[in-house]
Amino acid sequence: MFSIPHPGNFESLKIIVDEINKFKKINKKFRKESFEVYMGFPEFIGTGRATLYKPSFEDLAKQVNYAKKNNIRFEVVINASCIGGIHLTPKGISYINWIFSQLKNIGVDSVALSDPYLVDLAKSNGLDVNVSCIALVDSLDKAMFWDEKEVYAITLDSSINRHFDIIEEIKENVSCRLKILVNEACLYKCPMRIQHFNFFSHANAQNIPALDDYYYNKCINLRVKKKELIVKSPFIRPEDLKHYKGLVDIFKISGRSHPIGWIKRVLNAYLNEKWEGNLMELLDCPRELEHFYYLDNRALDGAVEHWKSCNKLCSKCNFCKELAENALKVKN
Repeated sequence: MFSIPHPGNFESLKIIVDEINKFKKINKKFRKESFEVYMGFPEFIGTGRATLYKPSFEDLAKQVNYAKKNNIRFEVVINASCIGGIHLTPKGISYINWIFSQLKNIGVDSVALSDPYLVDLAKSNGLDVNVSCIALVDSLDKAMFWDEKEVYAITLDSSINRHFDIIEEIKENVSCRLKILVNEACLYKCPMRIQHFNFFSHANAQNIPALDDYYYNKCINLRVKKKELIVKSPFIRPEDLKHYKGLVDIFKISGRSHPIGWIKRVLNAYLNEKWEGNLMELLDCPRELEHFYYLDNRALDGAVEHWKSCNKLCSKCNFCKELAENALKVKN
């Protein structure tokens, strides 16, 4: 299955559905492929990413119905990493239950959440739950905690995308589906990840007038100083999806805060499992780096074979640094 980012407005959904249907007509293998779209819905709780468009419940119901008519699952993302404790107050519990009941009545297939109490509330309202990557599931112990809650799926923390041994261990010991982010290019083991998610969670729900996004700017600054950090980012190239088939069930494309034209480009690349040119044009977080760097996708051919057996002791290995010197160039 492919999970596709949706900016939130009806017109974008129609474009995504048209693109999926086009692929099904052209390529027979996609006629049996399953698809879902996911969108942020920062109603009271907030989400861990910027949200371009917030539909009303009425608009959302129309979109869910349209997706289902085209045999596409619809997931709503409410994955704030911090809610300030309001979800544990009588008022908060009541309002969140109301939101979940509305989503159930609308026909939403699943909700993406990161808080265990919210997972319990969602399931008590009859909703299937996808555990968000913001829950930072990077070990079997964490995965089993969520699996025991009988969730529909777990989206793995992208920091273990190249830890094939950990993914395999999780796959062998849980009954739920596993999702993996294919094009998120956050820093490997980012020390600011949870703080950045907390910032977005509060900013989306409370409209905080922040002067700047310190974490985002710092992220870019670090990559300018050490460009090997770009190669170490746990992205999965379109050509390398085959190495994950059988290990994960759902390939999730990151980028719901980006324009629909960018989403179409990335979707086409991953469905075709092929991309020629600058890989930066497919990577989310931070997308702006595509204007400064050219990452030759062909120069990365075969690198996954090293990463599959890599012990991740970076101080004793220069593979990614040498690869960056060869594959990554500053644009003129």
